[in-house]
Amino acid sequence: MPFVERETNIELLGMDLAGYFVDIDADGFKDFISNQYEGVEVFKNDGNGEFEPWTDVSGISHLRPTWSMAAGDYNLDGDLDLFFTHWGTGWTDYFAEYLWDNDGMGTFVDQTFRTPIATATTDTGIESEYTFTPIFADYNNDGYPDLLLANDFGSSQVLVSVNNGNIFADDTTEVITDENGMGNAVADYDRDGDLDWFVTSIYRPETPPVRNGNRLYRNNGVAAGFEDVTDEAGVREGDWGWGACFADFDNDGHLDLFHTNGHQEPGQPEFEDDPSRLFMSNGDGTFTDRATELGLTHTAQGRGLICTDYNTDGKIDVFIANNGNSPTVFRNDHDNDNHFIGIDLIGIEQNLEAIGARVTVRTASGAQIGEVQLGNAYLSHGPATLHFGLGQDDVIENIDVWWPGSDPVTSRIENVTVGQYITIEHPTR
Repeated sequence: MPFVERETNIELLGMDLAGYFVDIDADGFKDFISNQYEGVEVFKNDGNGEFEPWTDVSGISHLRPTWSMAAGDYNLDGDLDLFFTHWGTGWTDYFAEYLWDNDGMGTFVDQTFRTPIATATTDTGIESEYTFTPIFADYNNDGYPDLLLANDFGSSQVLVSVNNGNIFADDTTEVITDENGMGNAVADYDRDGDLDWFVTSIYRPETPPVRNGNRLYRNNGVAAGFEDVTDEAGVREGDWGWGACFADFDNDGHLDLFHTNGHQEPGQPEFEDDPSRLFMSNGDGTFTDRATELGLTHTAQGRGLICTDYNTDGKIDVFIANNGNSPTVFRNDHDNDNHFIGIDLIGIEQNLEAIGARVTVRTASGAQIGEVQLGNAYLSHGPATLHFGLGQDDVIENIDVWWPGSDPVTSRIENVTVGQYITIEHPTR
């Protein structure tokens, strides 16, 4: 089987919702942010393998349950800002604790007034904010990170950066129709040069309340808008979806789509043993679920998700965080002669991982783009490494990097050997 389940030897410890490693003060050591039902705790990495409490110093103070987080330089001032989500507090008059602006030294100020967060009403009539998974992503290709929010109860949002990154405007249209947005995946799956958006949701077509499943929003690139191609792509039916990722699992040059799922609640037994979905690309904009065929059989209560090459053999593996149980890891043993390239970027100033940078890889089969993102799948984030499957192309003509900032620059390397991981530094380092 191409995928083999591996033992993790990891046990559950505590009740944190999610943990994120991000270098908030640009000292070269990743700090730790713990999202919890009681708010947020921040721990600073002292560079010697230990962490010290940093919540009070950071200025980040949360009064509400905090779920997923994304990091990005929304105002292009050179450092990493943070966006958190909050689900179901009922405080519709307390729009705060979402967007935090970094002063470059790891101290933050709440700037939520710059983001028009939507409210929604549940089936029981409770109005609240129901944000689940955020991602900073430049979907309109103007150089400024926008915000794509997968939100529950029909409140998912497209927030576009305007006024040189000073504020976000609600650009959500009638196309955005996922009823119960849970997880995000953002990438250029159709290789047309712009970022597309997948949202996991709930598929229950018969038993009330009817739910119409996942959504795949293709970026039309015309007016920086999205169109719903869910049925055309064949990715609607995913049961109760959570974390998701785009990744080229067979290195054929076309991004595949994986999401984990499941739900345990009295009166809803149909979701208890939901199988995770592995939608393999057919190379024409459509996908086929081949999870069982390829050995990626997972029916635990999956929530968080990381898709990365943990053993550096050139193939993307899968790490699933399960609710109430130890994680599950599937090693990718695809046996083909397709090529790949893995890329890590080294930025400057307070953004050493170059979050928000755009990489273009050109081979004989055309161009692929990737954007460095931190925070994407539900309650989780993977490394900033970009992975490109290259199919049978054995030479990379060139790799272009667009480096974000108030004065963005570009760089190029040519005639790159395939089948390796490389590091590219900012040209001014």
